[in-house]
Amino acid sequence: MFATPPSPLPQTQGWCPGAWQPMASGDGLVVRVRPPLGRLSAAQALRLAELASEHGAGLLELTSRANIQLRGVAPNQHGALLAALAAQGLLDGDARQERLRNLVIDPLCQPADGVLALAEALQQALLADTALEGLPAKFGVSLASGRHGGLAEVAADVQLVRDGAQGWLLQVPGYPIAWRADTPLLSVQAALALARWCAEQARARRAAGEHPGRLPQLLRQAQAHPGALPPLALPAGLHEAPPYLPAASQPKPGWQCGLGLLVAAPLGRVAASALARLARSGITGLRLTPWRMLLVEGLAPQGMPGAGLTEHDHWICDAQDARLRVSACSGAPGCRQALAPTQDLALALAPHVPEGAHLHVSGCSKGCARQLPATVTLVAQAGGDGPVYGRGRHATAQAVPDSRWSARSLRDNPGLLFEEM
Repeated sequence: MFATPPSPLPQTQGWCPGAWQPMASGDGLVVRVRPPLGRLSAAQALRLAELASEHGAGLLELTSRANIQLRGVAPNQHGALLAALAAQGLLDGDARQERLRNLVIDPLCQPADGVLALAEALQQALLADTALEGLPAKFGVSLASGRHGGLAEVAADVQLVRDGAQGWLLQVPGYPIAWRADTPLLSVQAALALARWCAEQARARRAAGEHPGRLPQLLRQAQAHPGALPPLALPAGLHEAPPYLPAASQPKPGWQCGLGLLVAAPLGRVAASALARLARSGITGLRLTPWRMLLVEGLAPQGMPGAGLTEHDHWICDAQDARLRVSACSGAPGCRQALAPTQDLALALAPHVPEGAHLHVSGCSKGCARQLPATVTLVAQAGGDGPVYGRGRHATAQAVPDSRWSARSLRDNPGLLFEEM
């Protein structure tokens, strides 16, 4: 045990970085790119790799929002980077469009699922709607094929799930009922109604000096206190239905029938050189996923070595790889708020994480890189002789730790982390 001084409270930004609105970090700007419909052509992927080397730190990160971001961008390089992204079709017209186009699209959807067509229609409707000013910055929508439970734990204010031949289920996490729309058009209209209602409440709360809140929270408040908020007006033709609550089942690396090869990168971080080699190998494209993986399209099994996918340091193609059992935020020095390094420690501890368990290492109590509980969560804290790591079990980074460890003790006795569990 360690006697530790209080750790400084981290500052929550309340928004995610974008291309138009990057986030300043300890190693420069973080510039997040939201590829249209979550997909990159081989040419776009190659250009992103080149831009990461030209304007950033030569590193790209895969995010839990199925986006890809460049780190270490110098502020005086931001304008040139935006111009290059625009030339590749990877930049929205302005920051408003970028913010509203916060969709997570099922990367394992099939053409017959109608997921991409619905995503395009919803995207256009959101951008054209003039009643969405003031929508909370992180408002997002997920669109799932219903073929698997991989999007069950993806953060979203509105979830759209394919239901039957033409129907879609519309639901809000934590809300006891869902609504079934018999046509894609009706599902888009319903999603817009929820977004407008959320924007209206957020504007009112800001005017009253309150936090704008999120749609799930606002709906729970309206349900608990009838009349406290304006009623939610949904379009006619919807049918109430039970929510779709599949068991969460994050896909593992491997070949996906009829789609391509699902590959991961250690901690979701891809060297620009590795991405460039993959893009030059003859693939047709990449789908970004919310699992910090890439679905590689147009690759044959015999093409894996030439694409660099057998390079263990850069890619994970084995579903049993222990590095899939760990996650970590950027940590120090990359993040200004992190109290200690995280990533090297997470990778060092990975071989000692039991199968079926998960270890998350966070540089502060915000838990940016993982909002869900992990089997063990280590959170960097201020210590008398340097930073220590508080351990929480089956907890998030915000939980009160049950013990505190130095980095050395963790590396010397990694098996103790999971004892008595």
